[in-house]
Amino acid sequence: MKKWEFLIPLVLILTGLACLTMSGTFMFYQEVETYFKTFATLCFWMSIPIVAGIILYLIYFKKRS
Repeated sequence: MKKWEFLIPLVLILTGLACLTMSGTFMFYQEVETYFKTFATLCFWMSIPIVAGIILYLIYFKKRS
């Protein structure tokens, strides 16, 4: 895959995260600061399974080599 082909899924994922954060935040709080804080927290918690999956993938294929 070319580098620009990764851009489309990345933009779609970020758009989905932004919509998820906006719907959850602006329902109760109408502040932009709360939105960015919730977005950062959401991105942090989503990165944990991604990093864990990458580590497990690397461990699995290191043992096979």
